[in-house]
Amino acid sequence: MSNIKYLTKSKFKSALECPRKLYYYDKKKVYANQNAENDFLMALAEGGYQVGELAKLYFPGGHDIKSLGYDQALQETNELLKKDNVIIYEAAIKYKNCFVRVDILKKDKNTIKLIEVKAKSFNSEEDSFLGRGDYIRSNWKPYLYDIAFQTYVAEHSELKSHKIEPYLMLADKALKTTVDGVNQLFKIKKDDNKRISIVTPEKITDKMLGGKILTVFNVKEYVDMIFTGSDMADDKKHGDELLSFEERIKTYCDYYCNDKPYPTSIGQKCKNCEYKATPSDEDKGIKSGFKNCWREACGKKFDFNLPHIFDLWNFRRCEELIRSHIYYLKDIHMHYFDKDTPVIERQRLQIEKICHEKEVSEYINPELFTEINKWKFPLHFIDFETTMTAIPFNENKRPYEQVAFQFSCHTLYKNGKIKHDEFLATEPGVFPNFKFVAALKNVLDKDEGTIFRYAPHENTVLKQIQAQMNEKLINDNFKDKDGLNELIEWIDTITQWKIDKIPYFGKRNMVDLLKMVRDYYYHPEMGGKNSIKVVLPSILSASSFLKEKYTKPLEFGTNLKGMIVWELDQEKNKPKNPYKKLPSVFEDIDIGDDVELIMDADGDIREGGAALTAYARMQFSEMTDLERNAIGKALLKYCELDTLAMVMIYEHWKFMQKKLYPKII
Repeated sequence: MSNIKYLTKSKFKSALECPRKLYYYDKKKVYANQNAENDFLMALAEGGYQVGELAKLYFPGGHDIKSLGYDQALQETNELLKKDNVIIYEAAIKYKNCFVRVDILKKDKNTIKLIEVKAKSFNSEEDSFLGRGDYIRSNWKPYLYDIAFQTYVAEHSELKSHKIEPYLMLADKALKTTVDGVNQLFKIKKDDNKRISIVTPEKITDKMLGGKILTVFNVKEYVDMIFTGSDMADDKKHGDELLSFEERIKTYCDYYCNDKPYPTSIGQKCKNCEYKATPSDEDKGIKSGFKNCWREACGKKFDFNLPHIFDLWNFRRCEELIRSHIYYLKDIHMHYFDKDTPVIERQRLQIEKICHEKEVSEYINPELFTEINKWKFPLHFIDFETTMTAIPFNENKRPYEQVAFQFSCHTLYKNGKIKHDEFLATEPGVFPNFKFVAALKNVLDKDEGTIFRYAPHENTVLKQIQAQMNEKLINDNFKDKDGLNELIEWIDTITQWKIDKIPYFGKRNMVDLLKMVRDYYYHPEMGGKNSIKVVLPSILSASSFLKEKYTKPLEFGTNLKGMIVWELDQEKNKPKNPYKKLPSVFEDIDIGDDVELIMDADGDIREGGAALTAYARMQFSEMTDLERNAIGKALLKYCELDTLAMVMIYEHWKFMQKKLYPKII
């Protein structure tokens, strides 16, 4: 195998985000990379691997280059390219120290089509790659720069005498599946080397595939814009964007291939840098590329223990602060906030609580209690788990249509009784949405109590399912065999929506607890985050009521009954995060390496789209009923804890209302 270092398309993409990443890219044993697993899990959840295989079926008869080594792959590709007409999957092309693998290469005599397959959606009837000023939209730049890099390499390689045509092949939301089970044709497996592959039936017919849902788009116009530097306005260009496309390639090649660290340039781009090391990583001797860069830019004494400006919630002027050499929350002055709004007030509060108060204490805006007094028992706390995959599970569905497969609902009665209800659909290939809504209605429609969600997600999902129901009625000539009209009307009663920018609210429109947190509540342990997985541990630290109640085993629930939610972490002297306490569901089950992709060492579902990844795994993979049931149990526990967390947030607020205003209650 060749020892030559090549700038590949994935490394080039990384360099476009930040050239310094090239120095950390291949040093997995030295520098932490938090995206290494997340990228894989999201591709698994969205069906990226399946899309790649489906694309090949749209270009049948191709030769698959499976060699991992650069030299062998190049040799096999070059041999095939001697033919006048040929289709190659994962074709290898190089020019100097640039190397690309083309998803699908189609040669027709002197014309070579480079087809980059992406699981990203595009509506061929509505969408455009261009935005304001006829410049390339920022969300499409990574994909178009990817195929531009491949085009550059091909045009300068031994293929330069050919006409090179660049294409993107995308999941087209203007198209629908015409048969059931397309998704189920592609099963995931791992080989002995733990390399992912897709298993398909020995013979897949056009009838099994049905109508096409991937569309090929000629993107030469946009690639030419990138080559000439006209893909974005000149006055918007900064740093390496001022270089020509070819200059950037040559520069990145030089730094990467010679293992030289690119000059450090810190900015807003650093906020989501994947080369951050966790405390656990650092304990193992793994370094942080993020810290490395910031110490180079700001000095070796830069204090990462002080609250960073990146920690400030919803703050969008970090770039300006960095240019002014302001890096810590304590150094942000109020003149950086433009006007007095609830958002700005929240940011001021965070700075004050974290930087200027000696004791850690929570903040509750008294207006929260005015809101609480409006709520009507019994209180229903709901949480959905959903997924949207590139290849639909069912007939007459578009890529990335919403699939709702799970809900949890905790109901709190006025006398303090708590009841739990749940729904989970895991059967492969079955469209669960309408049964999902019917089951939810059965739980919530027995009274007029207030319903709570956490974030807009539940509202969005219900409106999307409502649209699916309306579309089904139209397709069925309004013959309502499944009682959809009743469900459609019911969804309106608990949601909110807009028509021509005019807002409408159902009579039991769900209350958003996340908005309540943002507007009225803050605890320093939340930092700049408001997710329920951050708010719950913070409230547990603050609440004597929750400590008293939840140090005892749960007397209610379905999957969590008997669990002790409040447990002191002796080492940290604060409550353990309940999400880290869920027991393993695999204590007596040997289910192999596959499930380790979505479970951690303790059998817990991993963070970051974990539920949808688990669901996708059950849909895409060959597994036994035992394995499927084990993952299902873990999903049920996590979703149940989400709604229990909502109950606990409410309980703490209600306790504080009674404590602060005993005469009013």
